[in-house]
Amino acid sequence: MAAYQDPKTLPTLYQRIRAGLWRMVRSTARHLTPRQRPLAVFTMVYNEHTLLPLWAAYFVRQVGAGNVYVLDHGSDSLPPLPGCTIVPIPRLDVDEIQRTWQVQRFQRALLQRYKFVLFTDCDEFVVARPSRYPTLRAYAQQTPYQSIRCVGVDVVQHAPDLPPVAWHKPILVQRPYGAIRPWSCKTLLSSVPLSWQPGFHSCDQPSVLDTDLWIFHLKYADQTHLLKRLALTRSLNWSARAISLGHGNSHRAQDQAMLNFLEQMQATRSDTDLESLDIENTVQHGEDTDLHRIPEAFLHAF
Repeated sequence: MAAYQDPKTLPTLYQRIRAGLWRMVRSTARHLTPRQRPLAVFTMVYNEHTLLPLWAAYFVRQVGAGNVYVLDHGSDSLPPLPGCTIVPIPRLDVDEIQRTWQVQRFQRALLQRYKFVLFTDCDEFVVARPSRYPTLRAYAQQTPYQSIRCVGVDVVQHAPDLPPVAWHKPILVQRPYGAIRPWSCKTLLSSVPLSWQPGFHSCDQPSVLDTDLWIFHLKYADQTHLLKRLALTRSLNWSARAISLGHGNSHRAQDQAMLNFLEQMQATRSDTDLESLDIENTVQHGEDTDLHRIPEAFLHAF
């Protein structure tokens, strides 16, 4: 997450930060010739120790070592992330508008060296349909589209008495239920620069919903981890602008509100498959689905 300060300080403080970030961006990609590689993936994190190693290992498998980038927003420490390039970013107050600017700038820089660039949060795993594409790299090499909107699935702990997720084992096997939510059907993979709204749920450029490209959002997959992470994000120094605009409200919610959400989702559980639904119509009309089984083809993806 990125930072915001009193506008009176901007002429000196943010000029230095932006100039420093741009130098770091250029240095990470300058060894490549323009558009040489098919796909880069990156994320932005702060003190992520559970999901970040899983995210990094998954995407290194998908796109190859050296093509995965982690923008570290002032973490106290990072776990080992073999195959990833770490790009440090100065930490100030949390501000989603500045975070969006930083991500857009980094995406533009990587597009000078890669055909496609994918941005995700580290609790989001993008999977190309395994029966058609062995890797995301293969998907990027074959897709005819410029900007792709994913089928967005919120993976949800489907019963209150489940044991915690064993993160070293296939996650979707342990949490095989999810809901398609248009809010999570993000446009994150593109061969052209994107201009996102804060939160990355929408962008200004046209995109195509491809039902061969799914994104699995793990925020709600494990109640214990969810509440632990929520306690951390509530404690962050959020900018006055973020609070006044309601940016990051879900990261500042109280525990009971989140538990109520999980209970409501669990009450809708059905054993029908998500792919039995009319996905395109659901997304087009902005409708959230009930909790359904995640298709078998994706359960062992990560």
